[in-house]
Amino acid sequence: MALREKSQAVINHEDQSILVDPNDIEDGPRIGLFWPEKADAIGALMKADGQNEPIKIRTNSKGAEKPWLLVVGRHRKHGAIRHGISQISALVAKGSAEQCREMEASENMDRRDLGAIEKAMFVRARADIYEGRFFDGQDGRSAQQIGQSKRWSSEASLNVLIDDEKRADLEAEHSAETISGLYGWQDEAADAMGMTSRSLRTYLFIYRTVVAVAGTDESQGGRVHALARHPLGQKRKSVIEIGKIKDTDARKAVIDLIASDHDHKIASVTDAKIKWGLKPAKAPALEGQSKYMANATANLDRLSASSWVSLAPVIAEKIKPSALQAMRDAIDARLAAGEGN
Repeated sequence: MALREKSQAVINHEDQSILVDPNDIEDGPRIGLFWPEKADAIGALMKADGQNEPIKIRTNSKGAEKPWLLVVGRHRKHGAIRHGISQISALVAKGSAEQCREMEASENMDRRDLGAIEKAMFVRARADIYEGRFFDGQDGRSAQQIGQSKRWSSEASLNVLIDDEKRADLEAEHSAETISGLYGWQDEAADAMGMTSRSLRTYLFIYRTVVAVAGTDESQGGRVHALARHPLGQKRKSVIEIGKIKDTDARKAVIDLIASDHDHKIASVTDAKIKWGLKPAKAPALEGQSKYMANATANLDRLSASSWVSLAPVIAEKIKPSALQAMRDAIDARLAAGEGN
C-alpha cells in the first residue's frame, strides 16, 4: 500500500500519532514567518535524536495535490525535508479550519523566541477569530464590517480622519468587548490570550501601523520577514517607535530602510529617521573645555548691565595672568570701535 493510502487509512485516529511523509503535507496559508536557519537546526536535531513532539495536520481538501494540510509544525516539517527524514510523527486534527488556525496562533504565541513583529501577527489572528465567532451570521455582514461599524460609526459620520494609533486603540477596545461578551469574563477580556488589555492594544497597534504597512505576504519581497529579522524588529519598543511615525509614507520609508539594512548598521529608529531625512541630526554633545566655555557664555549672557558693573572687579581678578594681555586687547578693540561710549 502506498504511503499516501496508508496515511488516508488512519485519518479517523484523532490524537493518535501517525507517521507521514513530510512531502505529503501542504503548508497552506500561514500566520507567522518562516526561518530557514531555524528549520535547518531543528531538522538536524531530529536527525540525530529523533522527533520529540509530533506536528499537527488535518485532511486536505478534496482534489488537492497533497493529502494533508499543516496545522502546527512548519519548521519541523521543513527541517525533516532538508535532512532527508522520510517520515515524521503527526497528530490528525479534526477541527474546522478556524479552529486549526486558532491552534496555530495560540501555540505559537507561547514561543520564547517570538519577536514583536511575529507576535503581533499571531495576536491579530486570534482577535480576528474571536470577533468572527461573536458576529457570525449577523445580517450577512462580515465580522470586519460589523466591527468597523461599531468602532468607527461616530467618527465616520463626522468625516473625521482617524490616525493609526487611535484606530488601533478603537480596534483593541472592540476586540476586548467582543471577547468579553462571548465568554462572559469579568476580568479583562485579553485574558483569553494570557495578556493584559494594554499589551493587547500594543500588539494590535504594531500590527496595524507596522506589519500591515510592511505587508504580511512573504512572497512580496520578504519585507516583513527582513524587518522581523533585524535587531530593531525584535524589540517591541523600537517597533512601537516606528508605528508612531504619523506620516504613512515616512513610516514606509523607515521600514524599508531597516528591512534593507542587512549588515545591521542602523542602530536605532532615530538613525533610520535621520537617514531618510525625517529627523535632523543632533549636534554632537560638547565635552571638556568646550562644554565649560559654552556654559560660561550662556551664564554671562543672562547678566544685566548693572550686574556687569558690579562683577567687573571680580571678573578681572579671575582672569588667568597669561590671558590678561589678550583680554585687554579685546576690550581695547571694542572701545576703539566706539562701544562703551
